[in-house]
Amino acid sequence: MMSVGETLRRERLRRKVDLARVSEELKISSRMLEAIEADEYDKLPGGVFAKSFVRQYAAVLGLDEEEVATQFEQAVQSPELTHLADLRRPYPATGLPKLGEPRFSFARSRNALPSLIAVVVVMMICSGVYGWWQRSRQLAAVRQQRPPAAAARRAAPQPAMQRQRVQIPPKPATETIAAHNAAPVPAPPLASQPGTPQPLVPDTGISGPGAVHVELVVAEPVWVSVQCDGRSVYQGVLEPNEVRTVAANTEITLRLGNAGGLKILLNGKPIPPAGQEGEVRTVQLTSGGFQIVPPAAPAPEPRAPALLEPL
Repeated sequence: MMSVGETLRRERLRRKVDLARVSEELKISSRMLEAIEADEYDKLPGGVFAKSFVRQYAAVLGLDEEEVATQFEQAVQSPELTHLADLRRPYPATGLPKLGEPRFSFARSRNALPSLIAVVVVMMICSGVYGWWQRSRQLAAVRQQRPPAAAARRAAPQPAMQRQRVQIPPKPATETIAAHNAAPVPAPPLASQPGTPQPLVPDTGISGPGAVHVELVVAEPVWVSVQCDGRSVYQGVLEPNEVRTVAANTEITLRLGNAGGLKILLNGKPIPPAGQEGEVRTVQLTSGGFQIVPPAAPAPEPRAPALLEPL
């Protein structure tokens, strides 16, 4: 019966495999492999390491690793087989491999299915994360391209019902007479930047304990008529994003054709809305506060004189 080292050495030579190539595959030094083939077990590390080396060597050569490992344990435990002279056996030269035989293969008998499943799972996770990242970038780009809702509403044409709110309301008879007595002063042009406060009439430097300063912040087109200290100074339509100021010594009266289309600031402090969109309101403002003048009740229609019945 051949020894373990002789069996391994014959199989390696039959497969025409160099010892250095086996050492590189198994990551075991050539010195250890030579000691195994020479049955010099005293040169091998003790314990399970020597048995593990022999088992790996048999597996890479395609031999039954369990059978070779068992034979190795028996040889180590037998005192008479621990020497090289006792373990070596002559072998015929005819045992060399012939041309045309299958070449040596380093394929190990391992199950690659778990590793393949792990690779596929990792690739699927990476693909999902990449797809989520791409969708997030596309959604962010779409949001940046969309105009703000407020800008879209300002850019959209106003319906006919909304344009009717800017129509100039009818004037009372007293206001018409005052307009004839004092012609309104046209408003100066707006500054280059929208939203910059601009006076409705030239600033005369009004100041004093009873001075009134009013600021009009326009959100929608509004027809406005302004009286300062009982004198009409302006009437016309203010456009969105305009900010107009006006001052008086004691009192300012505003008549608004679209009361919900602007905000009013009295001496730097905002006051409640004068009315809803499309409503006509008259507002009196003084240094002490403001009041909304109720609309005048319509005058009763004159009755026709009763006809006298003939006697």
